[in-house]
Amino acid sequence: MDPVMHLVLPMLLLLALRLEPRRVLILAPLAIVPDLDAVWLHRAALHNIFITLALPLAFIVYSKLKRPDLFMSTLIAQFYLFSHVVLDLGGVSILWPFVEDMWYFNPDITLTVRGGIDVSFDLDYGWKEYQSMGTSSILSDYGFAVLFLSILMLAVFRKEAFAILKAYFGFVKEVLLGLLK
Repeated sequence: MDPVMHLVLPMLLLLALRLEPRRVLILAPLAIVPDLDAVWLHRAALHNIFITLALPLAFIVYSKLKRPDLFMSTLIAQFYLFSHVVLDLGGVSILWPFVEDMWYFNPDITLTVRGGIDVSFDLDYGWKEYQSMGTSSILSDYGFAVLFLSILMLAVFRKEAFAILKAYFGFVKEVLLGLLK
């Protein structure tokens, strides 16, 4: 899946759940962090459950016990990281570095409307030998469709979008100024 889809799909879901838009937008880049392994063992080094599930769960427990103010942010971060792996389940080395083979999950739903309606469902899953996935394009056909839909939504809800962007850049400015002090 291309990076735009990894970024937009979980972000839209979190916004649809009416979570705080500021947190959702600020943490959104975490959705593409696992693809940083494209230069070395793509879909293995940063796509495994130890990086995308176990480590963030440790942060969730820590935030719950010691920093309750960060708890929701750690849950959102966890969701972004793990959603990346779920969206890449066409082949991911989820147990790397212990098992290099890739686990895959490919559901196939077919709808035929010829001589009646026929719906079939096929589920293919299992392990396969590790294959370097190489790099992917930044924007696939689906990514373009989602990006286009997002632009249309921004045009329709521009007042709300500008308010969110203003709050986002105000927060970024506040953080940068705090770091410079």
